[in-house]
Amino acid sequence: MVVVGDLATDVVAVLSGEPAPGSDRPATIRSRGGGAGANVAVHLTALGVPVVLAGCVGDDASGAALVAELTAAGVGLAVRTVPGAASGTIVSLVEPGGQRSMLADRGANFDLRADDVPSPGPEGHLHLSGYTLLDARPRAAGLAALAAARSAGCTVSLDPASTGPLRGYGVDRWLADTAGVDLLLPNADEARLLTGCADVADAARALARRHAAVAVTLGADGALWASGGELLHRPARPADVVDTTGAGDAFTAGLLSVWTAGGDPAAALDAGLERAAAVVGRPGAR
Repeated sequence: MVVVGDLATDVVAVLSGEPAPGSDRPATIRSRGGGAGANVAVHLTALGVPVVLAGCVGDDASGAALVAELTAAGVGLAVRTVPGAASGTIVSLVEPGGQRSMLADRGANFDLRADDVPSPGPEGHLHLSGYTLLDARPRAAGLAALAAARSAGCTVSLDPASTGPLRGYGVDRWLADTAGVDLLLPNADEARLLTGCADVADAARALARRHAAVAVTLGADGALWASGGELLHRPARPADVVDTTGAGDAFTAGLLSVWTAGGDPAAALDAGLERAAAVVGRPGAR
């Protein structure tokens, strides 16, 4: 499987209470490997799925550390070092209850080129992180990866990334870019934004008319699968939520590990929800 997406250092600050503008608030702060593409690749590798991650880092200590960490985790790498660029960094502010806000400096991830992405090969699978399409610089690489995968007869999955950048990019343009994707992986807010449907089940059905299959994450309410006329719900796994950073990436990996092996939708959803529950119980995305 080829995964295309960001590599970054996550600076995760778990606050001890509500934010205190203009004052101080104790927090537990740790730096960890992150980036949506890298997170999915690490989880897939841990689940026994051979993966090649395509992306970019800067020629700095952070980039070298990210590459070393991914290599140690057993992830296959097609990662280019961009001279003069800084590696991506994301600051994640985690409030009590696990809700997080992210401050993103994507750095060298903006420099992704079409020739950075290897073909999955016939009967392979491409997973593309939606962030790749939401900026003019890496967009061409993302579109080229989608076209090459379709031409090779590969299956393709895609997550829409985040509502803010998606809204700024333009829903109609994004839907046109991603037509023909086999499996779409939005969260509930992204599904509503992409369809204009207030009800998430209606949104899932609407997206399933554009894509072969749709898996919508619902946070503590679990996940939905829509395909053709089928709508399936699976409940979330019990978890003491510390940090929701990377929960969607973990879900994606768990689901893909089953779905790409021919597993049924219920088993795929359960695998994704199990992986996500394991992640939210501790700080960081992995």
